[in-house]
Amino acid sequence: MGRVLSMRTHLASALATNTALFNGGYVQGFGPGTQLNVGYNNSRQTLNSSRTLYSPYTSSNFGFTVTQPLLRGFGLAMNRRFIRIAKNEKRIADLLLRQQLIATVYGVVRLYTDLVALSEDVKVKEETLASAEKLYSDTKARVDEGTQAPIELTRANAQVFGIRQDVINARGLLEEQEAIVKSVITRRSSDDIDVLNARVIPTDSIDVPEKDEIRPIQDLLAEGFANRPDLRQAGIQIDNSQISLEGARNNLLPEIDLVGVAQNNALAGQPNPLAPSVDPTFVGGYASALEQLVTRKYPTYGIGLNFNLPLRNRIAQADVARDEIQVRQTQIRFEQLRKQAQLEVEDALVAMRRARASYEAALQSQALQQESLEAEQAKFDVGASTSFFIIQYQSYLAQARSTVVVAKSAYLKARAALERAVGSILEDNHVIIPDAIRGR
Repeated sequence: MGRVLSMRTHLASALATNTALFNGGYVQGFGPGTQLNVGYNNSRQTLNSSRTLYSPYTSSNFGFTVTQPLLRGFGLAMNRRFIRIAKNEKRIADLLLRQQLIATVYGVVRLYTDLVALSEDVKVKEETLASAEKLYSDTKARVDEGTQAPIELTRANAQVFGIRQDVINARGLLEEQEAIVKSVITRRSSDDIDVLNARVIPTDSIDVPEKDEIRPIQDLLAEGFANRPDLRQAGIQIDNSQISLEGARNNLLPEIDLVGVAQNNALAGQPNPLAPSVDPTFVGGYASALEQLVTRKYPTYGIGLNFNLPLRNRIAQADVARDEIQVRQTQIRFEQLRKQAQLEVEDALVAMRRARASYEAALQSQALQQESLEAEQAKFDVGASTSFFIIQYQSYLAQARSTVVVAKSAYLKARAALERAVGSILEDNHVIIPDAIRGR
């Protein structure tokens, strides 16, 4: 008898795969447009296939890819444009603060000038009242002596009460102006009792120089064009719009990239018992794969060009058209502000000349009214005049003195307007911007 041996092979009915991945990467961009991609990839697989030589096995690679644009996206100016725009925006914010400070200082200067003018006007009214009271005393003495009619005493007394009413009104206007100035220059709450009870006492007087030291109009305009915050902001906005336009135009160029690749590869695993004999070089664990990567046993190198030429890039064309319009708008805005600055400087100069002429005319009128009053007072002292004429000339003199105060105030306001127009009002009033930012 013979014995027959039979063998039966058992095959799996389905393919089973178990995969574990561990990958990491790093991407860095540089100013010229260069992009560096570093990758570290690991894959561990276990299969029940007889056609797989290793199971489980680990495949790893470590490498980097360098991409350098040659046309679209090339250059420091192109890739750093958003940083440049952000820096310009910061400068615009600083100039906005300076512009607000100029407006604030100009407003405070005008308010304080009005306060000083009202204070001087109160003094004028009080001195006029003192003169009227003296006239009343002199007239009363003459009426008592019988050298003046009683009606003259009535006229002098009416003059006293009329001027007293003017003093009351002038003091009321001064107090109202004090309240306005306090509300502008104080940072405390409005219900602070110390602020409410505080008085603003002007320590300055309105002084007009004997001669104006005004530079030629072309020098003032040049200073205004260089210093005015609104013009400088408009100039920076032109720069930003041109930077954006350069970026939009760059996007119209073909995309040509130089690409370089360097990579190390590794493979290690356990022999598959269902597979035939395997190469012992790749037998091992993850440590064997790392050793292959470190010793660069299986490197890969490559270099090439990527070329992409859109037939019609409508989005980029629309961006260019939009940015060109934006550039033109900012340029027109700059020219408008430049003309406005020129007009403000010219108007301020005209206002200063007019204020100077008004002040000199007011001084002449005051001097003549003073002479007329003194002449009439001399006649009154010898009995050749009456209190009626003295009262009349006193009124003329008081009006002339008040006119001088108004003319001086108008001159100082015109000078402040010129300082604001040329952008030098902060320096002229010794305002330090860092201190202003800190609220000092």
